[in-house]
Amino acid sequence: MFTNWRCDLKRYTATQGRGLKKYFYLLFTQGIWAITVYRFGSWSGKVRIPLIGQLLRLVYFFLFKLIEITAGISIDSNAKIGRGFYIGHFGQIFIYAAAEIGENASIGQGVTIGTLGLGKKGAPRIGDNIYIGAGAKILGPIQLGHNVHVGANAVVLQDVPDGCTVVGIPGKILQRKDVVK
Repeated sequence: MFTNWRCDLKRYTATQGRGLKKYFYLLFTQGIWAITVYRFGSWSGKVRIPLIGQLLRLVYFFLFKLIEITAGISIDSNAKIGRGFYIGHFGQIFIYAAAEIGENASIGQGVTIGTLGLGKKGAPRIGDNIYIGAGAKILGPIQLGHNVHVGANAVVLQDVPDGCTVVGIPGKILQRKDVVK
């Protein structure tokens, strides 16, 4: 828990100068609040001492609801998220319980990572070093490779290979060489 959380903190403080300023910044960043509660919830679910585990899960539940209400971020503790997770802006973020996200992922506001619904099961599996733009929706039992960029408001419903960019509704896959730099 703490190793992943320290990596998360490093992603947030990397651009915030030196000394106490960067830690003061963390106090007012809703994304790190949500990640901290998520990491705590994931850890508390693994505690095998019944009474202590139940108490920790109760604390997690209240913290989860507080973050959900104040920041508009819902990250289920059963999701699998690698170290270095970064939420650029808060609000309207939903990550489904069965979703898997690799290391050094960055997401913007309004992102949904979840199921298609309509009785279809399965959640996205997302690789390392990805960027998901504001308002993007990644839905269904799909796989996003490593080093993928998802454009703002894209709706991704199909697998995306490594090193590609996805834009549009429904998401159109562009090879990196096709993307204007």
